[in-house]
Amino acid sequence: MVAALTACSGSGAENAATTTAAPTTQATESSVPEATVAPGTTVARSTTIAPTTTAATTTTVPDPAAWAPVGAGQYAVGVATVTIDDPAGVRPLTVDVWFPIDDGIDTATLIAQQYTLLPGTYYESPDAFAATADQIESDERFPLIVYSHGSSGLRYIHSSYTEALASHGYVVVAADHTGNTAIDYIAGTGASAAEVGVNRLADVRRLIDSFVDPDDPIAGPYAAQVDAERIVVTGHSAGGFTALATITGYSNEVGDVPPDDRVDAIVTLAPAVSASFFTDELLATIEIPMMTVVGTNDMTTPVDPNVTRLWDLTTGAPAYRVELVDGAHQTFTDLCAYIEFLPNLDDVPEIITQTIEDFAVQGCSPGDLDYRRAAELTNTYVIQFLDEVLNGGPAIDPALVATPDDVIFYAR
Repeated sequence: MVAALTACSGSGAENAATTTAAPTTQATESSVPEATVAPGTTVARSTTIAPTTTAATTTTVPDPAAWAPVGAGQYAVGVATVTIDDPAGVRPLTVDVWFPIDDGIDTATLIAQQYTLLPGTYYESPDAFAATADQIESDERFPLIVYSHGSSGLRYIHSSYTEALASHGYVVVAADHTGNTAIDYIAGTGASAAEVGVNRLADVRRLIDSFVDPDDPIAGPYAAQVDAERIVVTGHSAGGFTALATITGYSNEVGDVPPDDRVDAIVTLAPAVSASFFTDELLATIEIPMMTVVGTNDMTTPVDPNVTRLWDLTTGAPAYRVELVDGAHQTFTDLCAYIEFLPNLDDVPEIITQTIEDFAVQGCSPGDLDYRRAAELTNTYVIQFLDEVLNGGPAIDPALVATPDDVIFYAR
């Protein structure tokens, strides 16, 4: 079954290159080439340190504090699955919603959320609960985050990420991109690449439309707690393409999709940034804040050219780039956790375990960054970024908090 639980198999246009950039040696200023950057290093690309003629003074600069993960946020997390109807009757969207649970709800009365892979086969969340719209925290309005899964993926393929975001005070929504899901992969019902590109963007637009509309018949109870002035799109691999194209707009032989100016920031995880998707000129139009997180060992959407090209062409955008040393493509899914959990179940179909293990080679193999550590790093950097751009929080400053040894960090 589940080739698509892989959230990007590395086939097709996503595999824009087949070589991967290795972590290298240290650099500290914008004038130093990227090829000399070492793990545990920060590179500030937006400023040049100019010579000074001022009289020398002695200044004591304290050592930066040790880096620490943000951990779980203040909210228990509820998960609900809803269907957003298509007025045209063509593309109803199956959507998972992760949200902060009202602190008056006794979570001991709730059951753990189960993400169903096949009937009877599931992954049980260690952190989130199956909940309903009337259990959302009603004393606040939260930013909206739209998550887009990778090619042949599923809406909940990275629940360790979407749950973490919700625990820190975000309403997170993710749809199965019909025509480009695990089910489509298995059934042979996948849409053409051109259709997928346009449909993904239409799905994101419909999610935003629904989840900022308190009168929406399905999404309304969640939308009532959403702040429509704070919206982010995030996604993995082809979902990274989706996040970027939501900002740039996208055109092909199937249709034209304009940019969505409601989106305030984007976060891309191992994004697919092929020149066949985005011209240099199109990427250069991005000006909103963005964060990109990638693994240095990613063979499907390698750092170079995917992330280096994106970084070099989007100089008008305030941005962070986080490279996880020894991270791989499936580092940004829950496949490694699935491998550990599924032996707890009886009679798991062999095709599921075998397919997951096959794709998990890119992320769960010896020498790959441990998936728990990857989650700590990814969730912490992304949540700090979101807090900065949506809530007026502090910038990520390695002068105050040291960069971990298993991260290469760029800022501008």
